[in-house]
Amino acid sequence: MDDCSDESSKKAAEQQKEDHQNHHDYGGFASLPTDVLISILCRSPASDHTSLRDTCKAFRTTIDSAAYKGERATSGWAEVSTHLLSGSELYDRENPNGPEDVSLSDGDVDDDATEEERAAALQWKIAEKRLSEIIEYGYSSELGYMDQDYWYNDITVEIKVDGERCGSIDLVLLPRGVYHSYPFHDAADVHSSELQMVGVRLCDSVGRLKVRSIKNAELISGEAGKGGFLHIKTVRINEAYQPMDCTNIVSEAVRSALSEPKLDGKWTLVTAISDYQVYMTKKEMEFKRKIRYGEGGNAEEKERADKRFWECALLDTKTLLRVGFKQIAETVSQKQNPYWLFALPSFLNDPIKSFEEVNQMALIEPPDLP
Repeated sequence: MDDCSDESSKKAAEQQKEDHQNHHDYGGFASLPTDVLISILCRSPASDHTSLRDTCKAFRTTIDSAAYKGERATSGWAEVSTHLLSGSELYDRENPNGPEDVSLSDGDVDDDATEEERAAALQWKIAEKRLSEIIEYGYSSELGYMDQDYWYNDITVEIKVDGERCGSIDLVLLPRGVYHSYPFHDAADVHSSELQMVGVRLCDSVGRLKVRSIKNAELISGEAGKGGFLHIKTVRINEAYQPMDCTNIVSEAVRSALSEPKLDGKWTLVTAISDYQVYMTKKEMEFKRKIRYGEGGNAEEKERADKRFWECALLDTKTLLRVGFKQIAETVSQKQNPYWLFALPSFLNDPIKSFEEVNQMALIEPPDLP
């Protein structure tokens, strides 16, 4: 009984000492108002976040909060990185449990094989089927999924902010080549309606440029009309990193994605159509869906939702302008149409523009029609 009592007293004393030490070292910071604590901690490098979380509950709660993520984004302290997923990585994510229906058959192992030998043989068979499916289903490319008929790549680039996965960018790369023999329109049509629309509007059937605004931007005549044609399909990111419609994180993520080492030299032209979904919150998207299907919303709410729709499309346009994109003048036709933009590799040599800078840029707008 005395031994147990002594042990309990010893543990209590150690805990009291630890609590006192924590209070002595960090109590002053932890007792600060939340906004002040966020302002102080947000200047710390992402590599310190794990140790800071372990310091005390107040630090952990602060660093894990949406308010902290938002402050990191708006203040410019957030660390943005990207990773282009290879085909095998995509396969493994889509098949987390590996290939299905794999088992040992007669002859795979000897009748007197041990359990360890049987397990090793099964793992070998699973690996063999995984490799077979990666090749068969088009996941053998370092650039992600590759279509077996037209050899375009569907590319997924993972976005990380402060080391945590928080979104992705999806692109498609069409290999036009240099001899103008690639069936560009056919490939674009097979891929998606959006790419078919972009391909027909900007290029001829083999991928040569038709629009003057892009041709005029070329450093070498014809360079953007051959080689890889890259198109941004979607950009999706945790809305906590977009407080008050902040464009910092998305701008850095898009620039980083286009500069991925695996894409170096693979594209000569990238295009994008402004996308309102990049900046709309889940709540706003759900409300817009209800309005679309007649499930709610009075006239004033519908007008406000429509206004927000175009605000978000314009925000995405300004994000791309920050990255270095330029507007495609020939695609401007009527009011409230999405903006079309393009960039050449040389456009990415300059630093990312500030939001204030692009806010001063005059967008090409359609004329007022009667």
